[in-house]
Amino acid sequence: MVRISEEEIQAVRSRADIVDVVSHYLQIHRKGKQYRAVCPFHDDHDPSMNINPDLQIYKCFVCGAGGNVFSFVQNYEKISFPEAVGRVASLIGYNLSVTPEAYTAKSDPHKENLYKILNETIRFTSYQLNSQEALSAKDYLHNRGLDDEIIAKFEIGYNPGNDSLYRFLHAKGYSDAALNAVNVARMTESGIHDVFSQRITFPIHDAHGNPIGFSARALNPENTSKYINTNDTELFTKGDIVYNSHRARTSARHEGKIYVCEGVTDVIAFAKAGIENAVCTLGTSCTTHQISLLRSLAARIVFCYDGDAPGQAAAYRAARMARDAGCDVSVILNKTGLDPDEIVRSQSAEALKEMLKQEVSWMEFVLNYLSDRYNLNSYLEKKQFVEEALKEINQLTDETDRRYFTDEISRISGMRVEFRKRDQSAAVQPLKKLSVRNGADQAEEMILSMMMNSPEAAIKFEEELGYLNKPEHQTLAMMILDARHTNGICTPSGLIDMSSDESIRNLITSIATGSDFAKPYDEKVMNGAIRKVKITVLNSEADAYKQQLNADLNSVSRQLILNKYANCLRELRRYIDEENSQ
Repeated sequence: MVRISEEEIQAVRSRADIVDVVSHYLQIHRKGKQYRAVCPFHDDHDPSMNINPDLQIYKCFVCGAGGNVFSFVQNYEKISFPEAVGRVASLIGYNLSVTPEAYTAKSDPHKENLYKILNETIRFTSYQLNSQEALSAKDYLHNRGLDDEIIAKFEIGYNPGNDSLYRFLHAKGYSDAALNAVNVARMTESGIHDVFSQRITFPIHDAHGNPIGFSARALNPENTSKYINTNDTELFTKGDIVYNSHRARTSARHEGKIYVCEGVTDVIAFAKAGIENAVCTLGTSCTTHQISLLRSLAARIVFCYDGDAPGQAAAYRAARMARDAGCDVSVILNKTGLDPDEIVRSQSAEALKEMLKQEVSWMEFVLNYLSDRYNLNSYLEKKQFVEEALKEINQLTDETDRRYFTDEISRISGMRVEFRKRDQSAAVQPLKKLSVRNGADQAEEMILSMMMNSPEAAIKFEEELGYLNKPEHQTLAMMILDARHTNGICTPSGLIDMSSDESIRNLITSIATGSDFAKPYDEKVMNGAIRKVKITVLNSEADAYKQQLNADLNSVSRQLILNKYANCLRELRRYIDEENSQ
């Protein structure tokens, strides 16, 4: 198998700016020379992830997650290291000599066969859309403003009657069981029949672009089920799917936001308006899995649901769920009563673009939504409005936002609502009990810090010590020596790529973000840290000899251990005297 060369990995790492890359996924706030963001690796509401542009690393001081540009993308998207290199290369416009797809897990032959069936279905239905039998379907699409270019882009097709799709796929050699498994055909009492017979088909793909199912519209106006989707299969679970994510990903990252609609035709309406970063949840209530997928597409999620009451209620629920997941959320204030597709068809693509300018923050949408929901001429409903709005304000971390929206509640309701500062003690809850480091641990981390920064420290460690007590410290020390021997340089970002062990990566970022890291190399400090490590080792050896002497030994063995014990104590005393004389 071909591999991404170390030279190319280094080239991508050196060209990629971690602040720019992370900003494709998260909203970043500048604080002095550092940048902060809400950590995506734990339930974080106050920005606790620190991004260091000088060292090109990130570190969360609550959950401990840390790494470089590659490990961030790898952990965020839950992909392999080579795929993460490929993602970063794509973001910065660097062309790798090999494709990251070469590093994906081995394909499952069973699933590959199912994908082939669905691809054959797409080809068949696309071909059929141009047949004489599909004239009414083609006219319907054209009348809705879908030209041939858009039809081809979204691979829209037509499934004729008479089980023609089943007969086509059966002739291709696909089994009835396989066709049933992907729900393009269904076994009934009268035999096996097409699921989407006499319907316009809209293929649905997963995040990697593999076909997994269909949404299909009936042409017959008498049909009570205007739209149907593929039933849940091993490839297709409706609540796990974000339609068009594979097409929208690049544009979403470039724009820094992803538009979320309700239905397939809304996404197509966005495309007709030249807006490529739009997806939909297939008309279902948003799930936590879909929120996670949306979060991986862009830093900000913008909900653009239908303008009617059910659509706005759905936007409220979905946006709230995204907020609870720590996402940066905004909402299009749609007062038209129409969905995006209807706006483009009844007005124009420019009308949709104009509406998208009505993008408001989560709290602005909340106040608009709640003020429409409650009768503010009624005291009891006015009180309910204030109480529900205050619950949302209490989740805000920015004091200016809290003060502003409290004043807005007063203005809208006509009731006096006093601003209250947030209870910081309740807001900050550590995830885990912090362990207290002993002196030996601190000494070892001091040595590692100086070894990262100074070739002199690395040489001194190699010549005078050569080991550290904690296994993860010893592993990192060997990595530092390897980096200096191989490349002549050692950077925290480069070290992170040398290990797939998350604990080692977190150790690197902890040391690199510590207060001692920026200090210049001090030989006296290095000598003291080495001495401390040796004292710790000799103390452990002395204790081991004492335990052995308590055992039943013959005279020769006892004398041998006594001699070793005495030598150990003399050396220990020498280092302790040196320590005390400093």
